[in-house]
Order: sequence, then structure tokens, then C-alpha cells
Amino acid sequence: MRPQFSIIFFTTLAGMAQGLLFFIALANLHSQATPSAFLTSLALPVAFVLLALGLVASFFHLGHPERAWRAAMMWRTSWLSREVIALPAVMAVTAVIYLYARFSQVPQWLWLVLLFTTIALWVCTAKIYQCIRFIQEWSHPSTLTNFILLGMTSGWILLELLIAVWGDASVQMIDAPLSIIAFLLLFLSFNLKLWIWTRNRKLKPKSNLATATGIKGNNIRQTSMGLMGGSFNTREFFHHQTGKVIANLRKIILLFAYVIPMILMAYAITSPNFLVITLALLINYVGLLAERWMFFAEANHPQNLYYQRVS
Repeated sequence: MRPQFSIIFFTTLAGMAQGLLFFIALANLHSQATPSAFLTSLALPVAFVLLALGLVASFFHLGHPERAWRAAMMWRTSWLSREVIALPAVMAVTAVIYLYARFSQVPQWLWLVLLFTTIALWVCTAKIYQCIRFIQEWSHPSTLTNFILLGMTSGWILLELLIAVWGDASVQMIDAPLSIIAFLLLFLSFNLKLWIWTRNRKLKPKSNLATATGIKGNNIRQTSMGLMGGSFNTREFFHHQTGKVIANLRKIILLFAYVIPMILMAYAITSPNFLVITLALLINYVGLLAERWMFFAEANHPQNLYYQRVS
């Protein structure tokens, strides 16, 4: 598939904000110890801005952005429509919690609603791709797991950075260093990605050139796409990059999204440092952009069996 950068920015920015909100909600369900000043002055505004930026980015792949509201009308059957509803819902709950935290204490049920809506948004986003059965790379529970785990990882690193910026020990979420959790999340997401790539390499097309074209025979060879050799199908359902580019990009993903941030987090466990955490977050996000590009690029649409080459 051809990756759309607007969707890449939307899913990574929103996923990071969801991870941040998820852990804040989880911590406050366990204890109301999180200072309201930290929530209203830093954490909630940052999460809301990231969600808003993701929402704006999602408009850039629409042919008619002014009709975007119509996407929510098919919520009974479409995961995309449910996502269109879930994202503003998360933003609305975040805004309500901000008002509560500013003027009084946030009720426990509201944290539970925030936890539920962030998970619901992850599910809706991942299910858009997971429900496409004929794309084998996506049609697997690992798609949802990968979306959630990467969002949690980037969100936790962001939370650790915000706590470091705040500089108040009372915001500490756990007794152990936060970098330990960040390292474990990175390690889990790293191994999941390796497993996904191993699985994708072993996938075999359920169809072949004969079934794709409807021509019976064992020795079928396509030499031309026909017409001028280009169409919407040939542009949008293939990434048009060489195997060398894809191989190098995989190395960049492993280093930037996982390995380097893990090394930095391991260092931060014993020597917490604002610059180290900032560097880990920035490098991780660059890796996430590459990972999400690869997520779309490695999806092999069955129509490519028919449109194989330009003569």
C-alpha cells in the first residue's frame, strides 16, 4: 500500500497522547495523588494539543475536508466512522477533566471514562486495518496489539519527560524509576515487531496470477499493464520503493524506535537526566514515523498480482 503521511502523523501523535492519558487515568484510578497543577498546567494541555494536531493531520488525506462530518454517519458498520466519533470523545473527556482539575477534584468515574475512551480509540483505529481480511499483513490481532503497545510506550516516555520538566517528586507514579517501565515497554514492542516481521515474511498469497486474471494455465506471464501503464490502482496500492530502501528502513526502525531509546532508558534508570529522556522521546518518535510508514508499505494488496509491471 502507498503510505499517506497525514495518516502517519495522525496515528503516531494521537497514539502518543492516548498513551499519556491512559497512564494518567490509570494512576489516578489507583490514587488521587497526582497534583492538579501538574494536570492543568502541563499534562492535559500537552495531550489535548497532540490530539488536536492529529485531528488536523487527518484532514489532509481527504478529497473534500468540508464533508468530513459525514464520515461519522456509518458508525453501525464502519470502524472509520467509530474512530471519527472516538477521537472527539477523548478530546471532550480530556477537556472536562481539565475543568474539574482546575476548580475541584476529578471524580473517579471520569478517570474510568477517560481510560475507556482511550482504549476505544486505539481499537477503532487498529480495526480499520485489521478488518480488511484480504490484506494478510493487517488481518491479525497483532495489528491491534502493536498500535496499543507503541502508543503506550511513547506516551509513557512523554509522561516521564513531563514529570522531569515539572520537577516535583510528588508526581512520581511508581516507587521505582519511571525509566524501568519505559525500558520494559520498549522491549516488549521491539519483540512484537520482530515477530510481526517474521510472520509477514512467511505469508503466502492466497491467489496467483491465474486467479487474479481469470486465465487458466500454469505458465502465465504479464508483460504490460495496458493503456499508458499508470492508474489510481498502480499509484495507491504499492509504495514504489526498491527492496534496498525497504531493507535500510527496517534497520532505521529497529534502531530509532526501539534499540537506541532502550539504551537511553537503561542509562536513565541509574542516572535520570532531562536531556537523555528528551533525546529518547525524539528518537523514538522518528522511529515511530518510519514504523508506521512501513506498516502501510508492507501491506501487499492482492490487486498487485494483476498490476505487476509497466512495459
